[in-house]
Amino acid sequence: MRLAIEVFTIYIVYLFGTSLLIWRYGSKDRAPSIVVAAVSPLLFVFSAIQLILLKIIGRSPEISPCPAGLSDAELVIERKRQEMFGGEPIEHHFASDWAKLYAKTVEQDAEKVQAFARRVLA
Repeated sequence: MRLAIEVFTIYIVYLFGTSLLIWRYGSKDRAPSIVVAAVSPLLFVFSAIQLILLKIIGRSPEISPCPAGLSDAELVIERKRQEMFGGEPIEHHFASDWAKLYAKTVEQDAEKVQAFARRVLA
């Protein structure tokens, strides 16, 4: 119980500190930035626990097909980043990386099916 209270207290201090910094020095989109800063540690912990459980069970995370419009979303995000922060344009590759990872996942699944078919049909 003490550990839970300490973790909760540290999280509250983190929330207060990041919210105060963003509110004081942020110029645009303060509220969304505060929400993202508040949710990020929770997402990290949840993702780490999920990954550990999947590793223990022996399953790998499933990759679904690349969402339609992801490459367009990358362009919109880059435009917004340029508007907010300036600097050199960054070439994004999330959509292509996702497509490659999905292709690899499909190949692995096909190999599993072929191995199963060889065992059953042999």
